[in-house]
Amino acid sequence: MDFRHLRMALDAARMTIWDTFIHDGTVASSTVNWQGGGQRLLGLPPGQLAQPFTDFLSYVHVDDRDALVHTMQEAVDMCTGYEVEYRVVWDDASLHWLAAKAHMLCNAHGAPTGTLGIIWDITERKLNEQATARDREMAAVTLRAIGEGVITIDPHGKTEYLNHTAEQLTGWRSDKARGQDIASILRLTNEAGEPIAEHVALQCLRLRQTVAPASDNQLVTREGRHIAVEESASPIWSDNGALLGVVVVFRDVSHERKLTRQLSWNATHDTLTGLINRREFEVRIAEALHSAKEEGHVHAMLYMDLDQFKIVNDTCGHAAGDQLLQLLARMLQTQMRDSDVLARLGGDELGVLLPRCPTDQARLIAESLRQSIRNFRFVWQERTFELGVSIGMVEVTRHSKSMTELLMAADQACYLAKERGRNRVHVYRDADQRLARRLGEMQWVSRLNEAFEQQYFRLYTQPIVGLGQTGSEHLEVLIRIQPAKGDLILPGAFIPAAERYDLMTAIDRWVIRAVCRHAGAAAAAAAAAAAAAAPAGAPTAAIAPIAPIEYSINLSGTSLGDDSLHDYIVEQFREFNVAPQHICFEITETAVIANLIRAQEFMAKLKALGCRFSLDDFGSGLSSFAYLKALPVDFLKIDGVFIRDIATNSINRAMVKAINEVGHVMGLRTVAEYVEDDTTLAVVRQLGLDYAQGYAVGTLQPLQS
Repeated sequence: MDFRHLRMALDAARMTIWDTFIHDGTVASSTVNWQGGGQRLLGLPPGQLAQPFTDFLSYVHVDDRDALVHTMQEAVDMCTGYEVEYRVVWDDASLHWLAAKAHMLCNAHGAPTGTLGIIWDITERKLNEQATARDREMAAVTLRAIGEGVITIDPHGKTEYLNHTAEQLTGWRSDKARGQDIASILRLTNEAGEPIAEHVALQCLRLRQTVAPASDNQLVTREGRHIAVEESASPIWSDNGALLGVVVVFRDVSHERKLTRQLSWNATHDTLTGLINRREFEVRIAEALHSAKEEGHVHAMLYMDLDQFKIVNDTCGHAAGDQLLQLLARMLQTQMRDSDVLARLGGDELGVLLPRCPTDQARLIAESLRQSIRNFRFVWQERTFELGVSIGMVEVTRHSKSMTELLMAADQACYLAKERGRNRVHVYRDADQRLARRLGEMQWVSRLNEAFEQQYFRLYTQPIVGLGQTGSEHLEVLIRIQPAKGDLILPGAFIPAAERYDLMTAIDRWVIRAVCRHAGAAAAAAAAAAAAAAPAGAPTAAIAPIAPIEYSINLSGTSLGDDSLHDYIVEQFREFNVAPQHICFEITETAVIANLIRAQEFMAKLKALGCRFSLDDFGSGLSSFAYLKALPVDFLKIDGVFIRDIATNSINRAMVKAINEVGHVMGLRTVAEYVEDDTTLAVVRQLGLDYAQGYAVGTLQPLQS
């Protein structure tokens, strides 16, 4: 091949000849000869160029100079060749990579005379290598940093790689796990601790597709700990479609699984006592009814109403009542068979299902439970309370009609047990339904009418206290009945009856008028007292005003549908000279939803006058936030069921936090009900609620007439 052909080959390969002349055996004093435009590799114009080595070296990157000189000088000293890669910096400051291969030329005496070789630009290849290395490092860093465990295996199920999270979760280092069976590194069992039928990675290899098995598996770590995990496996394919292995991704779901179990438990249990709740009790009754009809079994159901529970609540507060229920639930569970079911159906109402229990035996069990409660003594702050219980019992047989009718029958039997003296067991009979209805109508209609006629209604107030803010004093007005003889009757006893027999509107009107009379008189008295205390001759405008009291009045759902109630309220404002701004009406969420259109109209009219509105028991409905947007309310009173155990129940705490935040976004002020102790108050304050109500901030006081 002649020189012309060699030149063409070098040009095609984008190479040029590298030629130096050695003067005194040192590279530093040599001369570099560029041929065929080779000087363009240094960013210089084309043309023949003989360049002192020191000039050439000035183009070499400062960090590569010493290594380049050392390599070349070593080749000169040994009269051998060399291969080298280095960086050069052009006059425009751009960086380029060069590669060179050369052989030393020596004379007959072995003395070096020069070098001859080729040199070419490898910048593009170096940039690609750097990009690939950067991508590889980024991928490695990402795998180390992500919160999910990642394990790769080969086509034979042998472990190849674990990322940092996988090492932490399994307890295996990646280098120690390499080459071992995946099933021994990622040991998986079901929740019962039994090995799974087929490992997710091996299943993926067999099926040659992504696999995500059941989400109840556990990882057994190298140290033997069990961690709830969710895992999946996906095949790794080569460009030509060959299966290279599998990547398994898994994560610790211990918290999520615990939360799911807690939510599931809360859906079927009463959080205060740990007993099953009414919904789950109804499921058990339905199952018992099914077995009675299909298999002929006989069961019994007890409906139990504690007789003196309200006395404990009223005299000592809800915290005492809660502890009483907890202690009583534990005691009763020790008195029953393993198959029996005890449930909390309401505030002080309990239910018992006695599976496969004939009537005579069920009556004995009921009597035993009644006597146990009668013998129970509850002590609270040096006060001792005795309890009684009225028990209604009903058979569950193949002739029973439905679960709903069974519950109604048990309730009616319990009612008759109370009517016949309390602290007794009454077994339901067919005639009891008519008797209970007749007695209930006669009793409550007459007792409520008597309360109106004899003025037995009494009003009490409980403060709604601002947390970390100033504002007017806020009092919720609560109604009671104080008969001539007997204990104070709480609204829970007579309000349901009043609603059932259309007496609720009359009660609401009585309360509205009584509060307006009191508010008007209190405002007048306060103004007179302020005027009397002012310096003689002081102008009226200079007398310091007394901070007004805001009264919260509860309105029933029935009253929301009363077309004439608005005019009645306005009439009371005028008669007693009451500023509407001092009256806030409390309406329950369920009552508003049941009368949504009328409620909106009614609230809009009174809001125009200056009245304010509070939505009570907020959060109890399934569509609370959706309805909230359509209502002109000022306050949200968060349902007490979320507040009572907020210090220990993370789910309730999250619910209250969410309601509070949404309320504030909508410009509403939030009120926590049932704040019964300092611990609950501290959590409520920490969450940023605006007001608190309960025994921790203020007790009930009679409203002075």
